[in-house]
Amino acid sequence: MFHPIAQVRWSDSVAAQAVRASVGPAKFEGPFVAVQVLTPLGSRKMSTRRAEHDMDIPRSAETCDDVNTIAQDPERLVKSAARVRDLGEVFTPAATVNAMLDLIPYSMWIPHPAATFLEPACGDGNFLVEILRRKLAQVGAAGSSETLAAGTGEDAILFHALEALSSIYAVDISVDNVIGGTPGHEVGARTRLLEVFRKWHHQELGKQLSSRSVLLASALWIVERNVQVGNMLPFNGDGTPGGRDILPLVEYEWHPRTLNVAVSSTTLGAVAESAGGDGPEGQGALMFAPPEPEVVWHGNFKELRCARIDAPDDTRGAVRNSQRRSK
Repeated sequence: MFHPIAQVRWSDSVAAQAVRASVGPAKFEGPFVAVQVLTPLGSRKMSTRRAEHDMDIPRSAETCDDVNTIAQDPERLVKSAARVRDLGEVFTPAATVNAMLDLIPYSMWIPHPAATFLEPACGDGNFLVEILRRKLAQVGAAGSSETLAAGTGEDAILFHALEALSSIYAVDISVDNVIGGTPGHEVGARTRLLEVFRKWHHQELGKQLSSRSVLLASALWIVERNVQVGNMLPFNGDGTPGGRDILPLVEYEWHPRTLNVAVSSTTLGAVAESAGGDGPEGQGALMFAPPEPEVVWHGNFKELRCARIDAPDDTRGAVRNSQRRSK
């Protein structure tokens, strides 16, 4: 289920002035990128004007340096002039990332139910890694105070840690940004999220996750489906449909009492319609909403890797000068 998502809207001006938290359908506007909520809960809006009890915004205890895209040059915001021309690609500096996330109400960071975040142009993950850090920090704090919905103990903490990871969705038009592994794009968004997860696990529980870890395999399963290559604009550079309505999404239902999770398969367009009938094109309410997706798999959270939902095609993704990456 998609729970309230923080709306992130930015332009070439001061980005932090344009952050809100809301619940409602997804909207994508002109040169701005505006994401409201992927949730069937309606169109209630939440103010970013924080109440007194919401002033303690969770923030990662680490430095902001590795929030940035290029590890060896933390504040490098442009990879190449060609990528700026073809992709409109300029990365967000750490200070702006944190300033924007600081405006989101504290209630959006609670471990359960985990609020959903969707980044429609994620680059290689500057926002994603800091969102995950803040979510995991809250999981750790609630675990220490024994207030997690799943109870106490290591499994309860890990259950909510995977829930936090599963609540983060992202799309980027560049295969290099999502996957990495090419010169100049060595580390992609998926890998960065997994590294944050592994580092947190070591710091929180004092254990290293090995490459054979079933928990890490389930975390990998999540990021391979939640962070994908695609175009969130309505059209590609050559005028063909961008395909955002058919982007595949996995819905998760986390059951803390049993430590189980159920997953179902849907699309961005179906979720937007279910949220109130106002899809990306803003056509208004629909008389017949799409049916609820059927549960594909249900089981213990550590076995999530066994769920049979194919990962999206990572070879697609048109750039704005109409060139496509060859398969």
